Amino acid sequence: MTIRAPTPATSTVISLREYVDIRFEAQEKAVNAALAAAQKAVDKAETAAEQKFESVNEFRAALSDSSRLNLPRTEFEQVHRTLSDKIDELATRLNARDNRGEGMSQVWVVIVAALALVASIVGIFVALNGGGA
Repeated sequence: MTIRAPTPATSTVISLREYVDIRFEAQEKAVNAALAAAQKAVDKAETAAEQKFESVNEFRAALSDSSRLNLPRTEFEQVHRTLSDKIDELATRLNARDNRGEGMSQVWVVIVAALALVASIVGIFVALNGGGA
């Protein structure tokens, strides 16, 4: 059996076997081209997925470093409370020392005033009793 190819320029007569072989070759080329395009698309998708997972892993590593390196709030509050208590204790000591120093200077003022009063009384007594002769 022969089939006429429907080409307007030439009228070629080919056998059914040749026609089927030509069609199979054309189909095989089309399938191979489709498979190559599909493989190329799969390769691009795999590359994009790998890049996405790399960036996700970098983000996870950054979060892990952040949680590992940052000071937890409870630990900060405990250290802050301890330091605050020490500062308050030192302030109390300094205030007590300043108050004690002020008290001591007031005692010296009273002693000097008392000595001056005694010296004045002795000077007046000496002056009233005849001037030392």
